[in-house]
Amino acid sequence: MGERQEVSRGDRAYGIAPDAPAWTRSVENPYLRGYHAPTIHETTAVDLQVDGELPRDLYGAYVRNGPNSIYQPANLYHWFDGDGMVHGVYFDDGKASYRSRFVRTEALAAESVAGRSSLPGIMGPFDTSADPYLKDTANTDVVFHDGALLALWYMCGEPYRLDPRTLDTVGVADFGGRRKTSVSAHPKVDPRTGELVYFTLGDEAPFMRYGVVSREGELVHEIPIDLPGPRSPHDLTITERYSILHDFPFFHDVEILRRHGYRVAKFHPDLPSRFGVLPRRGDNADVRWFEFEPGYVLHMVNAWEDGDWIVMDGCFQPDPTIRRRKEEGELASMLGYLRIRAHLRRWRMNLRTGETSEEQLDDQNVEFCLPDTELYGAPSRYSYHQLLPVEPYTVEFNALVKYDHRDGSSVRHDYGEGWLGSEAPFARRVGSTAEDDGYVVEIVTDAAALQSQCWVYHAQDIAAGPIARVRLPARVPSGFHAKWIPGDQLWDSPAPVRTDQ
Repeated sequence: MGERQEVSRGDRAYGIAPDAPAWTRSVENPYLRGYHAPTIHETTAVDLQVDGELPRDLYGAYVRNGPNSIYQPANLYHWFDGDGMVHGVYFDDGKASYRSRFVRTEALAAESVAGRSSLPGIMGPFDTSADPYLKDTANTDVVFHDGALLALWYMCGEPYRLDPRTLDTVGVADFGGRRKTSVSAHPKVDPRTGELVYFTLGDEAPFMRYGVVSREGELVHEIPIDLPGPRSPHDLTITERYSILHDFPFFHDVEILRRHGYRVAKFHPDLPSRFGVLPRRGDNADVRWFEFEPGYVLHMVNAWEDGDWIVMDGCFQPDPTIRRRKEEGELASMLGYLRIRAHLRRWRMNLRTGETSEEQLDDQNVEFCLPDTELYGAPSRYSYHQLLPVEPYTVEFNALVKYDHRDGSSVRHDYGEGWLGSEAPFARRVGSTAEDDGYVVEIVTDAAALQSQCWVYHAQDIAAGPIARVRLPARVPSGFHAKWIPGDQLWDSPAPVRTDQ
């Protein structure tokens, strides 16, 4: 694939990054350039310089996961392939500190011994007779549960426990010795019960399993879920009493995978989108499936109960067809898959009558959405999203968008020429009295200077822009998902106990 001479303002993000591994210079791939390029340096810094003033009632930590490949991959590189690295910005008494640490996965440990990449990334080809045949990088999400961070992988993998204060890997979560399966990238933690709710996927029946882990980290419920075949949902949703599983008509062909060693996803517009509602600790027979327009959802915002109805909001892709371009050559599949076109949508399911309804709440191209996660499963009014360009060459986050889910209205802050953002969680201020009484925190990077900052906004005035900009000591590459950990949970809870990996 030849160099693109002129694409957009993001073009500058595709230059050589001086802090990237040396091997990236010889591999022509936009996700190994500039803003997207991996950085392999772990960093610790305290008392960071701040432009503006950090509020003293901002108490806790912003943590974000993302890909950072140490060794040159044996096959084509995909943005989703890099070794997991978690970045943390810690706030206390008007000051900020930063640290970054790799997730010490079993795959990374093996490569460190060999001094080279061993397992292929998702561009394939794969030898499906090998176990594992694909590298689990734990690079996708971070969830705070049972006093630890869990680093998770989007293909369903091992849940790696990290110390939330140091970000050091302390072991693999075995859920009280009862876990037998992998765990999905986006389990939900119920803020009322402390339970962690997850699913896992497989290419053999049962194609999905669903589980519940107690507040204390012990697996207390797991069941098989009937599906028509292998599927590729990415998220799940909870309410106070129910869990909602997803089944979309966009999934890979397992026969192509077995015969040719490639995962090829296809959109089937003749099939409906389905949501399966079951009681939190229900059985497969208790699942009620509701059908909606075909499409796909990477990430839901939230769901809650309203009388007999379940209401669920998320970022819906009406046509997730992979948009390949011949001129992009062997990377066309990756680049085409990442051309996201999603809007905020609402689904309603009546558990008594079986009625359904769905409506588009806005038409902006938004994704990477978060409410106040302390309201997962309860009615929530606000959420915070990233605005994506409609025709991206690579995934870029151009603006922060705050939605009011009562009327679908929104306000936004455009980052400005050359600045690119990342997922932005809401942080309740100490003593907050309203749902948006607090701050929104995110890491942004100047794609030209390749310098990163952590920006803090008043959640009630996003359009005014950040009230404080923390200068970070190292570039933070583009990444995936972020969480806010309240200070009373972070510093007033016991440290995780190291376990064998």
